[in-house]
Amino acid sequence: MKSRILFLFAACTVALCALPSLAEVKVIVDLHAGDSASAAFRFANVPPASQNDAASKATFTLVSGQRDRNGGDLAVLHDGSVPTEEDQPASNFFFNAGLDGGRLLVDLGGAIDIKQVNTYSWHPGSRGPQVYGLYASDGSDGAFNSQPQKGTDPQTCGWKLIAKVDARPQQGEIGGQYGVSISDSAGLLGKYRYLLFDVSRTEGDDPFGNTFFSEIDVVDPTTTPAPVGAGQSVGEGRRETVEAEGGKYQIVIDTTDTPDLADWATKELAPVVREWYPKLVKMLPSEGYEAPTRVSITFSADMQGVAATGGTRVRCAAAWFRQNLKGEAKGAVVHELVHVVQNYGIARRNNPNATRTPGWLVEGICDYIRWFLYEPETHGAEITARNIARAQYDASYRVTGNFLNWVTNTYDKDVVVKLNAAAREGRYSEDLWKDATGHTVQELGAEWKAALEKKIAEAAAEAAKMNTLTDEEKAAGWKLLFNGTDLTGWHNFRRDDVRPGWKVQDGVLICADPHDAGDLCTSEQYDWFELQIEYNISPAGNSGIMYHVTDEARSAWATGPEFQLEDNAAAADPVRCGWLYALYQPPIDPSTGKTLDATKPAGQWNQIRLIISPTKCEHIINGVKYFEYVLGSEEFQQRVAKSKFSRMPLFAKSKTGYIALQGDHGQVSFRNIKIRPIQEGK
Repeated sequence: MKSRILFLFAACTVALCALPSLAEVKVIVDLHAGDSASAAFRFANVPPASQNDAASKATFTLVSGQRDRNGGDLAVLHDGSVPTEEDQPASNFFFNAGLDGGRLLVDLGGAIDIKQVNTYSWHPGSRGPQVYGLYASDGSDGAFNSQPQKGTDPQTCGWKLIAKVDARPQQGEIGGQYGVSISDSAGLLGKYRYLLFDVSRTEGDDPFGNTFFSEIDVVDPTTTPAPVGAGQSVGEGRRETVEAEGGKYQIVIDTTDTPDLADWATKELAPVVREWYPKLVKMLPSEGYEAPTRVSITFSADMQGVAATGGTRVRCAAAWFRQNLKGEAKGAVVHELVHVVQNYGIARRNNPNATRTPGWLVEGICDYIRWFLYEPETHGAEITARNIARAQYDASYRVTGNFLNWVTNTYDKDVVVKLNAAAREGRYSEDLWKDATGHTVQELGAEWKAALEKKIAEAAAEAAKMNTLTDEEKAAGWKLLFNGTDLTGWHNFRRDDVRPGWKVQDGVLICADPHDAGDLCTSEQYDWFELQIEYNISPAGNSGIMYHVTDEARSAWATGPEFQLEDNAAAADPVRCGWLYALYQPPIDPSTGKTLDATKPAGQWNQIRLIISPTKCEHIINGVKYFEYVLGSEEFQQRVAKSKFSRMPLFAKSKTGYIALQGDHGQVSFRNIKIRPIQEGK
């Protein structure tokens, strides 16, 4: 068999292999680079993704490697839907940062004639192109191994190599929207049951080279494809059964009444319930208790309010959910699933003398789990100066959730487990609080509120000092970039607005939800300057400060050099905090024998000085100078030429541009952001 790969964007043909056969396997790669990519997700030479191909009902298995939890699970690869934006992690499957890809198994359920295998991906950077080997088998070989691990040649255990795919362009931008179609000139690739994708990363200069795979289609010759539109509804709602923990739990998501929510339920909600329902069961145990194994979540077109749970049935108000799909929607379902697991209604059936658990505690447990365990990054149950007057321990929902979190952290880490068990067994009483903590619930409530008031007062005193300029700083030409109150002076990269993942709280600029934040840019552009900024990064967090960013490329980092920010102790990226990404790093610290590191641990505030001038650029953290360099110098250009930025023709070419804060790799907070222009020649 012969095969060839056609790059429709580069007009080149490369023979991959040639065996004695008249048949020829063709690999067609179509690319929409830069602004030519759109939500339509259509190509001139590769068929559009299909809703009803053979893969839509196939079983996908992760054979080797690990899924990156920032992305979607395997279901997004065959859900009949594609992303609507170029950097939409939840709509794509990709392997974990730092890994060299992995292997995926597709089981079609039986051997079928295969006409085409089509794969789709979209990302503005190195996660856009696809690199993989495609193997196939009918499973009949006596030596067949359905799940060969990385390092094992599939051809030694019953697999046949169909094609090798490398969609990386030889020149120009690597990012974009890719479609790959594998077919055979004879009409059929063959009759197979199993397909194995041996996926490789696209580059190893940093940990983020694993492709954002959007969809995998397997086309048979008898089914007329039904193309998908980007993010469009499949036209009808559906009842989807989500299996969790190997099928032990089954959660039915019913969107028959609300077809417009079907895709969101499959791509966004299903992975959450699959992961979190078993977690909730483990969080809320009691002696002899078995949580419900079958649960239903139904979206109702005419329901008012938000959601409600009765027994194992969760009902969701479609009107509210449509308004909150990118906000509180998934968390609201988690709250209701806690009610299913609580199952306090069995108390009166099992205990004739059952006591009543107060409603404020029932709802408070749900919101404690939701806001402090499921989505703590949103700070949705924080109590501030605006609502401290209404902070009562029995106020229910998120306020009580905050109280329970405080008791957990201050007195008894298992207090929620104990309260839950007592409620389920019909033996709740206020004595439980004193048994667990030595204090009555009223005493705990008073202490909690006093602690909140002290914290708020201290934060207010600190905030009064933040985001201000002294008279001396004003005289020296310093200017505030962040006013401590709102996002005036900022916008998202290549957008006029600011995405919801960025928030201002207590005088701090927070990337609270990296899944919906993106890179945040100053409204004004700067050439030469001295920047001062304080940052506080989350455990394993990763961010960055880019400068001289322009709108000419699809990504901020494709034009602007990046001052790396990360938690040096736990982040996956080997490029450490304070380094100029992929270009410069500090020297060895003689006192430790390791690369110089002046950062404070995650959770503490660090101070940065970044000086960008025509004659010298300096990186300084907590008063310690890391290194200096000259933009555009011969040395600088040589380093760029040896880095991944050599493929980016606009990188570090502009002498002016936005300052951008990276917001898609982890939680990070900023304050006291100020800038002083430097006149050229000084």
